[in-house]
Amino acid sequence: MTLALARPYAAPGVIALRRGALVIACAVAAAATFMAGDPAPRLAADPDLARLLRGLAALKALIALAAAGLVWWRLARPVAPAPAAMAIAAVATLFAGAAAIFQLSFILPVAVAFHAALAALGVLALRDR
Repeated sequence: MTLALARPYAAPGVIALRRGALVIACAVAAAATFMAGDPAPRLAADPDLARLLRGLAALKALIALAAAGLVWWRLARPVAPAPAAMAIAAVATLFAGAAAIFQLSFILPVAVAFHAALAALGVLALRDR
């Protein structure tokens, strides 16, 4: 007896391609963001605030890792190309946001983008069939 809710796995080549795109997008987003800013002036100006924001960045990085794990798992099942691309872009935005906050660069716009990416992942999860 099979469960009606069980989904078959996607083709192995498609899984590898999408998961590879996820890893590359996240790595490029985080690396590019780390290279974009210099936190030294902000570290010298207010070290306590910098320590607090870096702790916040660590929490955001854990959220990004959890989201990446969920998207990694979801990409093993059949999913349309558009939602897959949107999920990969949203997770890459989460990693870039965590890196930018760690670098103490563009805090307000990055926080908005981070939470918008989380909302996008929530909408994708709700619309997933």
